[in-house]
Amino acid sequence: MRFVPHRPEGRFSEDESGIATLEFAILVPLLLLLVYGVAEYVNAADHRNKVSALARTLADLTSQNTSKQVTTDTMTDNLRAAGPVLAPFNPALATIQISAIGVNANSANFICSTWPKTGGLRTVGKDTTLLVPTNFQRAGARYILAEVQMDYKPLFSTIINRLLKTAKFNFKWSESVSWPIRGGQSLGTGLDAEVVLPDGSDCKPTAT
Repeated sequence: MRFVPHRPEGRFSEDESGIATLEFAILVPLLLLLVYGVAEYVNAADHRNKVSALARTLADLTSQNTSKQVTTDTMTDNLRAAGPVLAPFNPALATIQISAIGVNANSANFICSTWPKTGGLRTVGKDTTLLVPTNFQRAGARYILAEVQMDYKPLFSTIINRLLKTAKFNFKWSESVSWPIRGGQSLGTGLDAEVVLPDGSDCKPTAT
């Protein structure tokens, strides 16, 4: 009887453990990438929704002031809403500007008062960049504009930035909410009620 040695290549072709290892090496990174993508999307969407909710909350709280003049203490109390609304995100990363807007004849749009007065997004005076909603595009309209900007930091930004040092994955959400005055005081016939933010002045209906 003739002895026929078993060839290694034949043994290798019959062994499927190498294929399983290769499949595992290919699929695991893809699965991890999928899990990361889903987690990042959910986290970013949650962050975006909370920035939007904060803008609406601050606009509504400010608009409900029972008198025309809003005090610094009241605005400080209103701002405390940022913590619970944005949780678990850090409210210190948010830039907030609350403005009392006046619309006069010939679409003359004014920032009548704003808070905070410095370091914010807008300054007191005529503002041609304002995008006034349709329901406020009339002489005598008064409303609150709440603007919130907040940096978003991806879940694994530290690791990503180390791997891809030239790439920047941080970005900023921006939310603007126009809100009708629910409290305040009207200063004349044909004028909506208005509120005046701390250290500010009334809207001047004759300003152009």
